[in-house]
Amino acid sequence: MPRGFSSKNNHTKEIILTIAQVGCFLIAATSPYFLHNIVKRYFKTTNQKGLREKARRLYYLKRKRIVNFEKLPDGSIKITLSQNGQKLLRQYKLDEMKLQRPRNWDGYWRVIIYDIPTRQRRASNAFRLKLRQLGLYQLQKSVWVSPFECSAELDFLCAIFGLNMESVIYYFKTKEIPKTKELKSFFKLA
Repeated sequence: MPRGFSSKNNHTKEIILTIAQVGCFLIAATSPYFLHNIVKRYFKTTNQKGLREKARRLYYLKRKRIVNFEKLPDGSIKITLSQNGQKLLRQYKLDEMKLQRPRNWDGYWRVIIYDIPTRQRRASNAFRLKLRQLGLYQLQKSVWVSPFECSAELDFLCAIFGLNMESVIYYFKTKEIPKTKELKSFFKLA
């Protein structure tokens, strides 16, 4: 992650997620305080210090080319995420990703087997680390198991790490699997 974008005290994450959720900001740029007006309108900040900090962060993101400010013919300004902003948004979504645990287990094990080429070692290491963070069980070095549906998460991880899902990752469901007792204990299943 770029330097300066992961501090607890900055408002980058909130700004990027809000722009992504809204799509873009439109505001009349008749006032020199238009950044403050944007922050007042779109963010849940009531005190003046918070307004100033978020307005400064928004301007900083413009300078770092994370957000784009586009002047429209009617005099208003449209604020959207740039390509770099989209990358940062994906990083934030990756950090917050969790598997959905259904109320009742359907009795199927989801098995993920992957064989990522050595030239993509960094992607392989990051992929393995994320599978561990998601709470999957490592059956062997490149074989992971989950009792919960995770195909959407695998698609997202492949897109983030630049992996071809069809050629390097195999995903299937099965009723029978070795170490069933140990797996049920690990996932706290009945």
